[in-house]
Amino acid sequence: MPEVSYSLDEASRFATMIIDTAGPVNTIGQQFITDLEKATARARADHVRGVILVTAKKRSFLDGANLKEVLTGGTPQVVRLVVLRYQEVLEDLAKAPFPVVALLDGQTALGGGLELLLWSCDHVFTTPDSRMGQPEVSVGLFPAGGATQTLRRVVGFRAAVEMITTGRVTSAEAFAGSDVFTVCSSAELRAAALSWLAEHQGVVNRNYDPTYQEPNPIPDEEKQRILNAARFRYTICPDRPYMLAAVEALEAGLRLPFDQAVRNEIDLFLPLLFHPNTRNKIDLFFLTTSVGPRLARVDPSAAVKVDRIAIIGAGLMGQGIAQVAADKGTQVTLIDLDEEKVRASADNIDRSLAALVERGRWSRARKDLVMSNIGWATDYGDIKGVPLIIECVFEDLALKRRILGHVQQVNPEAIFASNTSTIPMADIATEASRPEQVVGMHYFSPVPLMPLLEVIKGPLTGRKALATAVIAGRAMGKTVIMVGDGPGFYTSRTFGNFVMNGFRLVELGISPWDVDLLSLQAGFPQGPLHIYGTTGGTVIYHASRFMAERFPDRMPVPPTLTKLYEAGYVGLGKPSFYLDSRTMVRDESALAYVEKKEGLPKPTDEEAKDILLLGMVNEAFWCLSEGVLRDYYSMDLGAVLGIGFPDCWHGPGRYVSQRGVQAVHSRLLELSEKFGIPALTPAPEFERLIACGLDASLV
Repeated sequence: MPEVSYSLDEASRFATMIIDTAGPVNTIGQQFITDLEKATARARADHVRGVILVTAKKRSFLDGANLKEVLTGGTPQVVRLVVLRYQEVLEDLAKAPFPVVALLDGQTALGGGLELLLWSCDHVFTTPDSRMGQPEVSVGLFPAGGATQTLRRVVGFRAAVEMITTGRVTSAEAFAGSDVFTVCSSAELRAAALSWLAEHQGVVNRNYDPTYQEPNPIPDEEKQRILNAARFRYTICPDRPYMLAAVEALEAGLRLPFDQAVRNEIDLFLPLLFHPNTRNKIDLFFLTTSVGPRLARVDPSAAVKVDRIAIIGAGLMGQGIAQVAADKGTQVTLIDLDEEKVRASADNIDRSLAALVERGRWSRARKDLVMSNIGWATDYGDIKGVPLIIECVFEDLALKRRILGHVQQVNPEAIFASNTSTIPMADIATEASRPEQVVGMHYFSPVPLMPLLEVIKGPLTGRKALATAVIAGRAMGKTVIMVGDGPGFYTSRTFGNFVMNGFRLVELGISPWDVDLLSLQAGFPQGPLHIYGTTGGTVIYHASRFMAERFPDRMPVPPTLTKLYEAGYVGLGKPSFYLDSRTMVRDESALAYVEKKEGLPKPTDEEAKDILLLGMVNEAFWCLSEGVLRDYYSMDLGAVLGIGFPDCWHGPGRYVSQRGVQAVHSRLLELSEKFGIPALTPAPEFERLIACGLDASLV
């Protein structure tokens, strides 16, 4: 079966090309390229008046390269030829003597699929719920099918740089303001396309039209400033070569003609496919999409059907959980005993969704549906008969126990899920009348953007509660990992180690702002002292005190953290290390509360980066040693998706595999002894692996 089938309507002389590749979504491989080339040749031979591109799949128009095909059979020479052939096929279709349009009805066009629209199509007709983007950087690559040059001709230079460097996927409405995309209803698509084709005979493709003006035109000097800012922001970590390649490909368009600039993409693209960090990113993609959904294994037949949920606590976390649940069609009741907070939460959700609609990220229909699925209450009576209750109040054990007692009194059959980030299920459920109904569902902030959900199995958590939490989390669109009980579980405990080690580096003589800069260079999305101010020092201080009580030998509270907390330097509108956390303007007055460690050397830059990276790695391995984690896949997935471990390394397990178990163990011993950091004491898991003769290939 051809992956691009061709048919001609003799009456209108319009041809239709239907994309239908092997697999659940349409992908670009050698057969697809060959079949698209043949279909284009037939259209030329038939002297058609126009071509309509459509898909046979319900949700996928064309979603990028077939990565498995590339990785299993690719050599540099073969990959170069494949990418060049794809560019040449797109060029041939774009230069054909007939107009080309595409129809997307609630479908996705990602990566090379969007590049087909941007390069070869003269116009695109789409429904508002179609989604498009250039997400290549999320798999360690960058667009090499022309998008670094063609995207700006549709959305403008500034927007093109932002889309390519962030890999953001957006709704079709983000393209509605261009002259190339028409957003309409499903019923209008084909008629609108046929009418446009009839009216635009002889049209010149914009990529080859010297008179075409890209939208939102800006001078080349401003374009260069935008690229310089992108280079500073996205290439500060040298272990992400794909980001540098993306910026350089965009920059080439400022000095090279179109034909040369798109061919230049191939030269920049080819080395990436054989770079180990690109392989890390591609493997992480497969881990997330293929392995991840099967990691948290539960018995689906044991789960309670969740068509309604109640969320107790109408703060930002509660609002976020309500939004993602309602967005998937679940009826939600958001409960808070403070009526003013309930009203404010409704306004906050409505306002944030309205902003998404205004920016073209969401359709108005989607926003209206979400708001219609959320109700508000100030009384526990509204939880009667609700199968899943998610408690989402601040970290106060007595308060959580009190709420649990009220819930089980009013609705004893409900599954009670606590969104705690540090308090063990054993502590929360110890006084419960039905402890088997208690489970942890730890979301990450901001909930609508963070893909991870950590489900915590307490010592008394039953099969029904566990299965319900996992399946309900997946229904909300979350990637779920399941972990054992314990203080801080996996993610909060490991993330806390990163933040605390940031404070320890400051006490060893490195300035707070240099610590944050070194963190960015190591690949973290945010530095630990910046996190302190943006997350809130009060929360971090109390969490660190809690962890120090449970792990006094390994997790003492840094004295500087205590002094800052007591002085009111806690961020979120109060002083911290930055006068302005958004622009990162330094607040030098915070230095007055730094307590230096005497008699210890100042770490070098490389030692500091290792303390940050290996500190997080080591704590992850401690969690594995203690049974909080059960496998390396959950370790890597949770670290990257939940707590910002550098994605270019895949996760702690892969990082140790590439660096070597023995080498990491030795480095941890060296750093812990040299700088007096007990948190770097190597986890028993390292000694177990060494005893088994394993030094690599953990994940």
